[in-house]
Amino acid sequence: MPKLRKRDIDAAKPIPGKTFRIWDDDPRGFGVYVKPSGVRSFFVQYLSPVTAKKRRYTIGQYGRLTLDQARTEARDILSRVAKGKDPLIVRANDRQAAMSTASTMAEICDDYMRDAKAGLVTYRGRSKKISTLAIDQGRVDRHIKPLLGDKLARDITTRELERAMHNIRLGKTAVNIKTGPRGRAVVTGGAGTASRTMGLLGSIFSYAIKMGIRTDNPVRGIERPADGTRDRVLSPEEYKRLGKALKVLEQTGSNKVALRAYRVLALTGCRRGEVFGLKKSEIDDHNQCLRLGDTKAGQQVRALGRPALDILTRSPFDKKSDFVFPAGQGDGQMTDAKVFRQACELAEIEGVSLHTLRHSFASVALELEYSEMTIAGLLGHRSHSVTSRYAHHVDRALIAAADRISSVIALRIMGENAMGGEVILMPGRAG
Repeated sequence: MPKLRKRDIDAAKPIPGKTFRIWDDDPRGFGVYVKPSGVRSFFVQYLSPVTAKKRRYTIGQYGRLTLDQARTEARDILSRVAKGKDPLIVRANDRQAAMSTASTMAEICDDYMRDAKAGLVTYRGRSKKISTLAIDQGRVDRHIKPLLGDKLARDITTRELERAMHNIRLGKTAVNIKTGPRGRAVVTGGAGTASRTMGLLGSIFSYAIKMGIRTDNPVRGIERPADGTRDRVLSPEEYKRLGKALKVLEQTGSNKVALRAYRVLALTGCRRGEVFGLKKSEIDDHNQCLRLGDTKAGQQVRALGRPALDILTRSPFDKKSDFVFPAGQGDGQMTDAKVFRQACELAEIEGVSLHTLRHSFASVALELEYSEMTIAGLLGHRSHSVTSRYAHHVDRALIAAADRISSVIALRIMGENAMGGEVILMPGRAG
């Protein structure tokens, strides 16, 4: 066979349904595969000095390697064969050694969190918020690492993930941990935590695919448990019991900053992070709204009912903090949901989270027969039509709706089953 030339490779036409080879005699055994797809790859064939069988070693793809580079590599492979080594066996052993030192799930989680905190991992085109990253870190540390941390990320199967999900759902990762000089976190697991942890794992495995660690995402296809608290709403009687519990806690010296934040959540339907991270500069008393700079749907103007606005404008502010609800220590925002859990226990209300207050706000709005468009505008839902209409200005119809809804909720918290259009005016405010 004459010496192979570049023009020979370029001129070789693919044959549908068949892979064929073009051989070279310099060195003997060197050649090129031509696949039906048109992809051409260099190879070298030799007789294994270990097994005495004919072997074929793929060197690399034409285009990524030049003919001269591939020919040099083929000579090197044949030189190793002449010395009694089988290059395919050596390569297999090297891969096995690499597998033994491959990244564990704990290491991949650490890499993911590092890049997410650096803004290199995005959600819907935006970097994750600090509050979201804190929640993600908690799920990694308290659920993912204890169950999967020592396993190789490339070996984890869908079945293993399903077992981990059910272990979280059944509370097998429950633990009471110390979070600071005076704080403790009770990790209980449950259906909601299991579902959201699987969502985070899906993102981590997508990251692993981008890093070349895996070729598939084992989270896909897993049926996640329903999160009961997501559909839970408070009844008028439960609002009343919750109101009494909040009052008892206030009178017994509980965190007054947190208690005010919970009331604002109940009266606005805002997300937890929007209220906990609310800055004084984002309150527009004159236009009766919040001008939020960082929400799940970007910058937004959110109409406020007067009962909520009264709490926000009449609250004693910490002059040293930019936040309406500052942390008890340091210069950050509050993050406390512990007092809310205490209130729910005192009120004997089960299956409730802070997010339930948002669903309950929407439920009251539906009872008062407001349209889905109006409710979406009040809640700040991500929607092109809603965002375009409500994102940048104060809609008077929305303010009127917010007044009525928050007034009804305020009356229920005070123990009155209100369904009328009453607007509660706090002392000192004009009607």
